[in-house]
Amino acid sequence: MNTNALTENGWKAVIAKHRIKDNGLQRALADYQRSDEDDHAEQLKGIAKINQLAAALQRNKDIAGNEAVADYLDDVQEAADAEQREIAKAKMTAGKAEAEAEKREKAEDAYEAKLTVTLNKLKSSNGASYEFMFCDGPDDCAVIVAPTISAQQKQQLMQVTGGKRLSKVGSCRFEDGKYVFSLEHAPSGLARKLQAAIANFTGRKLPIMVGPEAADADAES
Repeated sequence: MNTNALTENGWKAVIAKHRIKDNGLQRALADYQRSDEDDHAEQLKGIAKINQLAAALQRNKDIAGNEAVADYLDDVQEAADAEQREIAKAKMTAGKAEAEAEKREKAEDAYEAKLTVTLNKLKSSNGASYEFMFCDGPDDCAVIVAPTISAQQKQQLMQVTGGKRLSKVGSCRFEDGKYVFSLEHAPSGLARKLQAAIANFTGRKLPIMVGPEAADADAES
């Protein structure tokens, strides 16, 4: 495939060499080269215009008799068709990513509101014990606290973090001014990890205790 087929300079050289009257293809190629690669709609519009103008030139009687120019225009259309397919794929991928980001944002909003309410209820529950789970994702860690954790809440936890591995179910209660989390075989540093996870989504740095480990409200997370 001609690598210059979709460049302004490539077509400009052909015009000069064969003394062809341009129909706007040069301008269309220039505009396409300057277009924003992330603006897929504009790129698709530009590539369609290039294809249209190249096809129109091929129907020109003077150009139809010039094999070199006709071959070059074939290259332009072939390159435009290939580029159109690539842009369409990129647009679809970007659309899926945008939809996934929007879905995650909604999940985070719902998660944050629910977590704040639940922690407040637990604090005023006179020693009641709730369940908790946490999940590590590529960027975030998050924790679910609920009287009984549902399958929907587990799914929400994975959506919020982008992670797939959930911890085992542990218990949580409010005692002596701290949120006390209990988990069999709790990993070292879990108190600070849970504190940071809660603070990340709620903005509240709560006093956390996991076994003998404590993360006070005024400690660095």
